[in-house]
Amino acid sequence: MSKTPVSYEFSHPVEVAQLGPEGIIVRLEAAEPIRKALAKRFNILAVLSLKAELRLAATAESGHYLLKGLLTAEVEQSCVVSLEPVREQIEAPFERGFAPAEIVAALLAEQPELTEEEAELIDPDSPDLPDPIQGGVVDLGEVVAEELALSLDPYPRKPGAQFPAGYVPDPEPEAKVSPFAVLAQLKKGTEK
Repeated sequence: MSKTPVSYEFSHPVEVAQLGPEGIIVRLEAAEPIRKALAKRFNILAVLSLKAELRLAATAESGHYLLKGLLTAEVEQSCVVSLEPVREQIEAPFERGFAPAEIVAALLAEQPELTEEEAELIDPDSPDLPDPIQGGVVDLGEVVAEELALSLDPYPRKPGAQFPAGYVPDPEPEAKVSPFAVLAQLKKGTEK
């Protein structure tokens, strides 16, 4: 059973086998139909502009590649308070590592199994695993789209937007107590 290749709105595939020793520099700019499709995908009002300057090159580590980029965009989202349109300028530098899928799988297999508490203590600034290279191709356009999604303000708010006078948020729902937690408490009370 073969996998059907995924089609992205802002696709710009680059075959890593075709890269020279200096790598490549690529400038991308999304046309209006692509920006509309991305706005729909990210559930925002509009992507008014989207550009990226990228450099993809091999690293000293065999089979590994590094993508450095600068994303600039202007987006429009709904204010979380008033639902009015809010424009946001985005300028986001980023770096992403890539390696063949089998190398990434081997690196994942070497990762220790973490408990929930240990996973919370992981340093967010520690290096990420490289993204897998699928079919010898890195899709630069999709990377830019992903970086745009990561750069969006999760709670856009129009300057001066306030909740209406007298607004009282719904109270937080009470936590449901597990029947097993009740039994554990009862058991503790009988073990005295």
